[in-house]
Amino acid sequence: MDGANFNIILLGGGLLLLVILGAMFYLVSTLSKPAKEQKARLDKLKRHHRGGESISSPQGRSIRIQSEGSVLDNLLSKILPKPAEFQARLNKTGKTISIGQYFGFSGILLLVMFSVIYMVTSDLLMGSLIAIALGLGLPHIIIGMMINSRLEAFTKQFPEAIDLIVRGLKAGLPINETINNVGTEVTAPTGTEFKKITDAIRFGKSLDEALWATSERLDTADFKFFVITLSVQKETGGNLAETLSNLATILRLRQSMKLKVRALSSEARASAMILGALPFVMLGAILVTNYDYGMVLFTHPKAIIASIGAFFWMMMGIGIMAKMINFEI
Repeated sequence: MDGANFNIILLGGGLLLLVILGAMFYLVSTLSKPAKEQKARLDKLKRHHRGGESISSPQGRSIRIQSEGSVLDNLLSKILPKPAEFQARLNKTGKTISIGQYFGFSGILLLVMFSVIYMVTSDLLMGSLIAIALGLGLPHIIIGMMINSRLEAFTKQFPEAIDLIVRGLKAGLPINETINNVGTEVTAPTGTEFKKITDAIRFGKSLDEALWATSERLDTADFKFFVITLSVQKETGGNLAETLSNLATILRLRQSMKLKVRALSSEARASAMILGALPFVMLGAILVTNYDYGMVLFTHPKAIIASIGAFFWMMMGIGIMAKMINFEI
């Protein structure tokens, strides 16, 4: 192939890639607008009822990351733009994962994937691109799955925890004692989070500070409703047991609606998974049956550009389908 023509094709592929990425960013931002609006409303209520900043501010967390972490953690905390937010995301898994451990695992995975791909294809560029995508993408996906799994378990247990608090309040116990009962009688992850609230109160935090710190750590709407309910009741008075009982009923209705939506969208989710997996399955079948024919996609310059374009178009389509079947309730 002529060098000038190849450069033109490469430039066109790069411009097409930028257009695709821009379209993906616009579609994701548009489709996730309802979730952002709901989070903004909850944050507004939180600022109204909180009355002040917690000692666990982003600046404070950043200081703790730099002072308590290892050498690698301290180095990454200086390099990363928002290390406190990144560490907060890792903390949502419920595991003690530091920034250094996360990127250490990512680096090892990247090197392993590059070695395997390079030995198979003998293509330095292709091996580097795929290794970077997998080395950075897989850990992010795994952390996201761990967070979603933990939050899903917390959401299922949370109404039962509120019922336990209501029974304690009706028996005449103070709210701090009922929270302590949840921490000792309910299994993880809900019990673990309520134990942290009790420990924070014992170490000198007020109930509001402990609750808001947990709310920031979990970042789930159900728990924010609970904290705001306690804050409103503290200001206005009223029957807290009845209020929390109504909240538990509402949370159960939200869970029931989510399950109905999940059942109704099951066909669309199955179609999205099949359409997303089919090209990769077919590529694997081609490589098994006719290896030389399939490797053209990874060795010929035009085929490489077409493969990259097709891959990003597929990712955009999968992302759109995922957002279309993901309803905020």
